[in-house]
Amino acid sequence: MQETDGIQKLTLENRRKLVMDGVDSVDAFSERELRLTLNGTKVLIGGEGLKITAYNKGTGAFCADGKICSIRYDEKKGPLLKRIFK
Repeated sequence: MQETDGIQKLTLENRRKLVMDGVDSVDAFSERELRLTLNGTKVLIGGEGLKITAYNKGTGAFCADGKICSIRYDEKKGPLLKRIFK
C-alpha cells in the first residue's frame, strides 16, 4: 500500500470522545478495543464502553465515544537483520 502525505488529525476530548481523519478501515471493534487502519498503519485504541458514533469510509472521518485508555500505533519495521545491515 502506498503511503500518503496527507495531513492526519487525531483529537481526544477529556478521554471520552475521539475524532480521527484518514481512517482507511475499521478492522475490528468491541467495547474494550477498536482496531483501525490509518493510512496503511494499524492503530489500536483500548478502553471501556467504546462505541463507534460515526465513520465515513469515503472521507476517512471517524468518531468514537467511551473511556479511552490507550492509543497505539503498530508500524511494521521489517526483518531485524535488514534494519541492522542497511
